[in-house]
Amino acid sequence: MSLRATAGSGHVAILTSNFAPEQTSTGRTVTEFAEFIAHSGLRVVVATSMPYYPQWRIWPEYAGRLWRTERNGRLTVLRSWHFVRPRPSTLTRLLQELTLSLMGLANMVRAIRGARVVYVVSPALSFALVGLVVARLFGVRRVLIVKDVMPDAAVELGMLRNGAMIAVARTMARWAYALSDEIHTLGDGMRRRIARDTARPAKIRIVPDTIDAAELAEVARLENEFRRRFVPDGTFAVLHTGNMGKKQDLFLVLRAARRLQHDRSVHFYVVGDGAVKDEFLKVRAEWKLENVSHHPLQDRWMLRHMFSGADATLVSQLPEVVDIVVPSKLVTAMGAGAMVIAACPADSETAKLVGESGGGVVIPPSDDVALADAIERIRSDGVDVAGCRQRARAYALRRFERSAVYGPIARELLDLPPHGARDVVPALPTREPTVGEVSTRG
Repeated sequence: MSLRATAGSGHVAILTSNFAPEQTSTGRTVTEFAEFIAHSGLRVVVATSMPYYPQWRIWPEYAGRLWRTERNGRLTVLRSWHFVRPRPSTLTRLLQELTLSLMGLANMVRAIRGARVVYVVSPALSFALVGLVVARLFGVRRVLIVKDVMPDAAVELGMLRNGAMIAVARTMARWAYALSDEIHTLGDGMRRRIARDTARPAKIRIVPDTIDAAELAEVARLENEFRRRFVPDGTFAVLHTGNMGKKQDLFLVLRAARRLQHDRSVHFYVVGDGAVKDEFLKVRAEWKLENVSHHPLQDRWMLRHMFSGADATLVSQLPEVVDIVVPSKLVTAMGAGAMVIAACPADSETAKLVGESGGGVVIPPSDDVALADAIERIRSDGVDVAGCRQRARAYALRRFERSAVYGPIARELLDLPPHGARDVVPALPTREPTVGEVSTRG
């Protein structure tokens, strides 16, 4: 019997290096997608890693196992061991992807066999390429979801410098694009980048990350847990939350905090974890910055309290980050009606979203003088804070509300014949994990 003849029972397969209970970035958004599709009535099978992000170490409760299966209703998650080290380098990232591809191959086959469509998530480029090849062998329709444009992101951020490795990675990206029946990405700039490396740019669709309007509803100041737990009365709270990685330019926070040390009423709150956390905390200590607090990632329900309670929410990017990514935290912050300060290039996707919405302030990237000035303008009523918050949330609800984005996709998938008709165009999904909701077995 041919591999193609085995395809067809009708579930949806997702291959991703990040998934719940990871709470940030790709792990969060891909889980949102999987849960939405499962709640729509389709069985979903996910092949993924042991949770490791953003700490870059396998979480203790998952350590010591090579494989693990988790089931919750229509959602099945197949996990496999992989190499990972804190403070990731080019070499350790490569080893992580290679071991995940090798150890996860059997789970990929389990997920893909019988699927009507497989969604393959990048930036884990080698893992994605292996998954696309396996899906091609089984004759299953393939949708590539590009969350970061690789290897462009790694090259432009200085994380990948070896010429031979860059050439190999670019070749792998072109192969991944060619093997895909459809490509989903987050913004127009990312779409243009991908189009340069594919012979069929028409197969690229923009499918943004999404929000749940009810989950991000505003919290009144008197009921706000973020302010009650962390913010003293009379304090102007500047928030940065999520992944603490290189492209987030967290040292901008430290430079601005040093500039504002004289003003005891301004305090910076950094909530999260990631590859640069240790260096961030080391510099904070060296500079004796008592106006900067760090806290671990908070439970998901706390998000709306943080965005509502912070006087300003910083979304910061390095100058090189223009059209290689659209930060999911920006979509979430806007959906919660945060007062956004976006420190980013003027021609970036981030600046475009903030400008179109009228829901925030855009300043140049890495500019601590501009950040300090924006904080002062917000404090002195030089910015229409209430209007920014209202416009940001209204824009996010129009553009990114989950049922509006994924509802049509779910209907397309439900209508897709078991063997996957090639003329039907399904789309990318996303939704955030309900951590602890998935029961484990084996």
